[in-house]
Amino acid sequence: MRPLPLLLLVIALAANGEDVQEPAGFWTGQINSAVPETIAGGKVIHAQELEQLLKQEKPLLVNVSNEPKRPPGMSPDAPWLPLPQEVIPGSVWLPGAGMADIAPDTDALFRNHLSQASGRDPDHPVVIYCHERCWLSWNAAKRAIGYGHRHVYWFPEGIEGWHAAGNTTVVAKPWSAATQDVE
Repeated sequence: MRPLPLLLLVIALAANGEDVQEPAGFWTGQINSAVPETIAGGKVIHAQELEQLLKQEKPLLVNVSNEPKRPPGMSPDAPWLPLPQEVIPGSVWLPGAGMADIAPDTDALFRNHLSQASGRDPDHPVVIYCHERCWLSWNAAKRAIGYGHRHVYWFPEGIEGWHAAGNTTVVAKPWSAATQDVE
């Protein structure tokens, strides 16, 4: 065994965010970058634990991935078909809830959805996720904790980690007070 490749692997892992600290407020830096391994006031959950939680309880599942945006510079006449948004079955897809600064209507929608879907029970489990190495879910989980939810689970592996564990997904449409559908 050659020690240099192993050393390079260890250095690469360390450089990929193993020591990322939680910010005091919401994350305002690059969204798709290394994330911390913790969330104050909540619990980090991994695929196997999430599978168990889904079998034991009925947690609220919220995907906070952003909506796809038409590529800049693309001709207005060119057809554009964004990929469908895959979510864990039973999830609501609420784009925008994971940004550092969110619009008041998105904040109200997120807060109201969590409150109503939990039966106004701050102890009802809530699972927040988006993509791996993405701060949107961390921000949204922090926001849910700030709303007073006491059992917030952050799933940092996101939909990619759910797939990698061999689990199924469904396609969702963005949730709003008007549509309220996940298909």
